Amino acid sequence: MSWQALFGERATTKIAAIYDTRDAASGAADVLSSKAGLAPSQWMLVAPHEQGFARKLEPETQGIARTGIRAHLILGALGLLAGVALWVLLYGLAIPFIVSSPWASAAVIISFATIAGMMTGGLVMARPDHQIVILKVRQAAEQGRWSLVLHPRNPRQCDALMKELSEAGTEVVRTV
Repeated sequence: MSWQALFGERATTKIAAIYDTRDAASGAADVLSSKAGLAPSQWMLVAPHEQGFARKLEPETQGIARTGIRAHLILGALGLLAGVALWVLLYGLAIPFIVSSPWASAAVIISFATIAGMMTGGLVMARPDHQIVILKVRQAAEQGRWSLVLHPRNPRQCDALMKELSEAGTEVVRTV
């Protein structure tokens, strides 16, 4: 299974580059857009001391909702299948508790495995890797610096952006 199937967002990776001036940030946006083939909606500037920049970091609110639904359903189903497989394995090994109470043991094992799968879906939904980018952009805004937030939609764009930013020696942070 491709991990991308869990996500309802078109751009799952976030990249933030930090600049001292608006001119440097917008100039970098122009260069990066042309070299990586970004659409204008794939980058946004966060100004110094800007409040409420969360929408610029997570512009796909409906995509986030789709991610939650997909992640919970897919990983919950995988947990259910893993629970069934585990129960069958334990039953086949003739574990006394499993053999003596097959229905109760199946219910417990399958329920816990399904719940574990759905909890993993919650972790995917929370996207803890995004907190690194959010924190860095918040710190830059508080320090009076500009942030260029990039939303590449495919690995090719992501690689091109990271290559250009690293060659430029720009302060960069990104999600997975």
